[in-house]
Amino acid sequence: AFYQASGAYGFRDQLQDGMALAFARPEETRRHLLRAAGRQFVEGDVQHWWLPHSGQGVRTRISDDRVWLAFAAASYVAVSGDAAVLDESIAFLEGPALQEGEHDAFFQPMQASASATLFEHCARALD
Repeated sequence: AFYQASGAYGFRDQLQDGMALAFARPEETRRHLLRAAGRQFVEGDVQHWWLPHSGQGVRTRISDDRVWLAFAAASYVAVSGDAAVLDESIAFLEGPALQEGEHDAFFQPMQASASATLFEHCARALD
């Protein structure tokens, strides 16, 4: 998108790319699934994009990001047979919720004290 900073991770973009790597580089796909889950807020939504060096990024109302985490995880497990990835524990992010009428917000989130398995991250995203 025109507003995404150069060098940033795009939540759904890199999950889609990782799905293509699952056959040739499953370990890379696994690492990125866990990285992406770590960009999820306690409420279930995610950073649409973030800067890897700082973690600053954009919280949005874009809804399909949530679906991509579960879809990419399911695809990875189907291709690799690595169902153990679903049991990996990952911390959530916390930060200010979007206000009514606010489409997005750029800020530095903090790591939350709450964590959950990748499976629970996927379920929370879909809920």
